[in-house]
Amino acid sequence: MPAVTQRVDNYLGGVSRQSDDKKLPGQVEECINGYPDPTFGLTKRPGFQHIGNLGTGTTYDNSKWFFISRTDSEKYIGCITPASGGSTGAIAIWNAVTFAACTVTYGTGAQAYLTGVRTDYDILTIQDKSILTNRTVVAAKNADPTFNANRQGTIKISGVSTDTTYSGTVAGQSWTVTTDNNDTYSDALGKIKTAIDALSISGLTTTKLKDNIRLVRNASFTLTGTGGPYANQMTVFRDQVNTLDELPSESLHNHVVKIINSGALTQSYYLKYVAEDGTSGKGYWKEGLAPDTSTGLDASTMPHELVNTSVNNFTLQRVSWTARDVGDDDTNSHPSFVGQKIQQSFFHNNRLGFLSGDTVSMSQSDKFFNMYHTSAQTVTDADPIDISATTIKPVALHSVLPSTQGLVLFSANQQFIMASADGVLTPAKTVIRAIANYEMDTQIDPVDTGTTINFISKTPSYTRVFGMVTRGENENPQVVDIGRVVNEWVPSTVDTMISSAQNQFIAFSGQASRYIYFFRSYAEGKELKLQTWFNWLAPGTVQTIATDSDEFFAVTKQGSQFTLSKASLSQSPDDAIIVNNDGQRLNPCIDLYATASSVTFDTAGNFSKCFIPYNDATNLTPVIVIKGTTATGQFIESGFTISPERVVESGNTYFKVPFKNLTSVASDVIVGFKYDFDVILPKTYYRVDDDMKKSDFTANLTIARMRFAVGLSGVMGFKLRSKGIRQGKKEYTGDGSTTVYPWINDDINYIDDDQIKVKVNNVVQTAFTVDRTGALPKITFSSAPADQSTILIYIDEWYSLNPVINADQYLANDIAVSDHTVFTLPIHQRPDNFTLRLFNDSPFPVSLNSMMWEGIYSPRFYRRT
Repeated sequence: MPAVTQRVDNYLGGVSRQSDDKKLPGQVEECINGYPDPTFGLTKRPGFQHIGNLGTGTTYDNSKWFFISRTDSEKYIGCITPASGGSTGAIAIWNAVTFAACTVTYGTGAQAYLTGVRTDYDILTIQDKSILTNRTVVAAKNADPTFNANRQGTIKISGVSTDTTYSGTVAGQSWTVTTDNNDTYSDALGKIKTAIDALSISGLTTTKLKDNIRLVRNASFTLTGTGGPYANQMTVFRDQVNTLDELPSESLHNHVVKIINSGALTQSYYLKYVAEDGTSGKGYWKEGLAPDTSTGLDASTMPHELVNTSVNNFTLQRVSWTARDVGDDDTNSHPSFVGQKIQQSFFHNNRLGFLSGDTVSMSQSDKFFNMYHTSAQTVTDADPIDISATTIKPVALHSVLPSTQGLVLFSANQQFIMASADGVLTPAKTVIRAIANYEMDTQIDPVDTGTTINFISKTPSYTRVFGMVTRGENENPQVVDIGRVVNEWVPSTVDTMISSAQNQFIAFSGQASRYIYFFRSYAEGKELKLQTWFNWLAPGTVQTIATDSDEFFAVTKQGSQFTLSKASLSQSPDDAIIVNNDGQRLNPCIDLYATASSVTFDTAGNFSKCFIPYNDATNLTPVIVIKGTTATGQFIESGFTISPERVVESGNTYFKVPFKNLTSVASDVIVGFKYDFDVILPKTYYRVDDDMKKSDFTANLTIARMRFAVGLSGVMGFKLRSKGIRQGKKEYTGDGSTTVYPWINDDINYIDDDQIKVKVNNVVQTAFTVDRTGALPKITFSSAPADQSTILIYIDEWYSLNPVINADQYLANDIAVSDHTVFTLPIHQRPDNFTLRLFNDSPFPVSLNSMMWEGIYSPRFYRRT
């Protein structure tokens, strides 16, 4: 039985739900509040800095949250409250840098668009505008105008000769005029106008122009006419002509004429006269819109724009959609989404686009609010794109993401790519083809991490996560179930997914849970160096999350209070809370940390009162840290920390610091709450191959000790659960009415509330709370256990190990953080008999680098090959 040693190089593998003998070195059973980093190792996540209180009560429950990042000094977080009881929702926005409440104004009728709930909205931000889409509203067109045909006519003469006779009928009444030798065009037209006016046709108005007489009546009328010896010197028409030659050189302003073009429907178009003076006379003909055709989109039913008009000022207003001004419903039809519900807006190739049903509609190039063609006679490359993704399966597109190959479109059961051969999307070249057939959730949009597109699929109890990499033209994408290693770990209640390309992770959260689930990867070239799952336990239920560069924002709800906070993903944040004598800046591992709202000193009681700037979260453990400052080159109280008692005074909560007057450093008193760094290691097996991937799970192995190398860290705790050992416990017998059961610390000595477990009649309970604010710690049931029931209060079978630390030196009065430490744990047990847990709840960082174990290994007289 030789003595052996093996090394786990790092703990960056994250959580794995596989059996321990299949786990790779560096993977763990559980990783709560960790942050795997290829440079610094498995670190304790950064604390959330309290930015401000958003409100209390149920005002923002089930709201649609969004994040807008314009510049380093202009970042906003906002929400749309759900509509209920016949009232519309409202928009609230805060500056995420200064926490100033922003002013939101509503344009005419704009708030009436906010009729949905959280899952009904989609928000797309483009520079200083955000396009807000309500998926429940049917997009409509403006009503077709009333048009009565044959109420206008034109009599055009094309020649005047000696004794020319012109004749015709207007509304069934005849007229005839004959010119003499001296008559000009104007004279001839004057005689015709006089003759028609003499007919006394009711409601008829005539106007003489350069080469024609314009007739307008308030009722339809017939019009005929001929002129000249060969009947070729006069033409008449009402609403349409066969060719351009029939048009007069002048007309009334906005006179619309249909050009039949030999009667072919698809070749017909409309021309409108534009008079220079806006009335009649000189001007020109331009392509126009059919007089009986809608001018375009009804802005009240279309997506609205939320405009950042200035710092901390926003306006929600209807979009000024460009009107349709040429053609008709056949030659310049409405976008396919008219009469349908728009699911999502997007921006690509300098075009604004919308998904509706199985169609994709995109605006004119560089004209984001123009959804119509420039001309009804020809199609240009800049014209709008309207294309359908039709297959043998029903398709309802709900999400879209741009990629190098084109636009990736998502429906519930299929994925498509919209592209062109040369990469430029035009009406003529664009095609949509199916590329995959994966089921996916329609409520959570896919995200892009820079190289990979991630989307999810939900089952009734858990969430599956996929990664897609698109490839070249006519190539199917590579799709991997990246959540397979943590199968059934991410719950189906997640409702938000975000990504950070800079930090290469995706994150999930749900508004009913405190947990945030992460998947992080790291690649060097084509080689994937890191794939890791882990989760964070936030201070409250997570309403929304967002990332911007190295900042991670979260809106959480503690009790009835909504708060905005952020965590710095950088190892050395700008806000220097913890600074040692070497000037090294450290992330504080405190949640909702903020400067105390006020600090006073009670002289009689000899203690300081540090008031907190938010409602107390009684389920969290309070902590106070003195921020690093300098005075004459020396750090004053920098890094001093204490777990204070919480006290309520006149409805306000303060943290009590005995025997210390902190009023002189009041601006440096940081209050907040502790959180646990908790990593449960898998069973240790002897690895028989050079790659350390094959476990010898049949061998006889005894672990003598484990040595953990940690980087920049403060206190590091270790807990071990061994078979057959249960630490402190307290037993009671229920009486049917008592709900509170206390114990003394000698009975049950624990660190964090999560360790306390309760069984009633040997059944594990969850409907209880732990309270240690009074003289004795106690649990409180939501309802009293039954009479004569057996109540067992106990610790979850973990007990603390006291590691041996190599002899070292430290600087007195400096922060208790070391750059490198080796902890040696005496164990002397077989791997099947114990489980090891790494634990830390101090406000100082932790960085776990590697582990080396020593033990006795026997292959049981077999040679491993």
